Amino acid sequence: MKRILVTTDLSIRSDRAIERAAQLAEQHGAKLIVLHVIDEDLPVTVATRMRDAAKETLAAVLASQHVPDSAEIMIETGDPVQTITEKADVIDADLVVLGVHKPRPFWDMFSGTTMERIVRALTRPALLVTSPVAGPYASVLCGIDLSPSCLAAAQTARTLAPDAQITSFHAIHVPYRGMIARDASEKQLAPFVKDASSRLEDWWNESEIPEGMQKPVLSVGSLHTVFQAALDRSHADLFALGAHGRTPLSPSLLGGFTEEHLRNPVMDVLVVRG
Repeated sequence: MKRILVTTDLSIRSDRAIERAAQLAEQHGAKLIVLHVIDEDLPVTVATRMRDAAKETLAAVLASQHVPDSAEIMIETGDPVQTITEKADVIDADLVVLGVHKPRPFWDMFSGTTMERIVRALTRPALLVTSPVAGPYASVLCGIDLSPSCLAAAQTARTLAPDAQITSFHAIHVPYRGMIARDASEKQLAPFVKDASSRLEDWWNESEIPEGMQKPVLSVGSLHTVFQAALDRSHADLFALGAHGRTPLSPSLLGGFTEEHLRNPVMDVLVVRG
């Protein structure tokens, strides 16, 4: 990683994002750029005062977070989503680090959270930071659905956390399970497990799996149940998953499971578009 962009709204919620970005920049010897966006709809005089105040605040925050002296501060005026995505492209960021944004229950219901809209617009890996920073990531959990995006997420996770243990999980979906495998016996589930095992084996052998990544144990059940069980086993401090819509007409192009973890993260989340 050569360039890491971290965004901040100057709230306490963003402090952990800056701290994590600083840790990653030091670990990888990367250039750190800290971006704050001022709402373009504000009056010029107000925006000017906010820009001056933001410079002072960011200088103090960076000093307290032990950020490298080479870190660059960028203060821009515009729409947050558009500005962040444009700046990420301009500086050719290898990673965009984001803090947990303030929820807006009414607007989030219709347009998605700010986090969802940013990740939806980005073509680069995005890291949502919610946990305190105790050091480099030690354990990564990857969701495997045999897609290019989940493979890209696993590869990015290995780059991001080269020394971490990487485990994975793969949930087997049994269609119309209540009618087909009502008792969930091994005999009833065997054809589905066999088919899923064969497809996983082919994908695993044909893909560039990150070094050291453990092959998932197939589990029959809902995605949420299988994820929670895998999390309990791995004690992961980073969840990596690929973002892709189930249909071309998906309004978010993220997928419901990804959106849920952006809205209610239980740990830091790395999202990579395939």
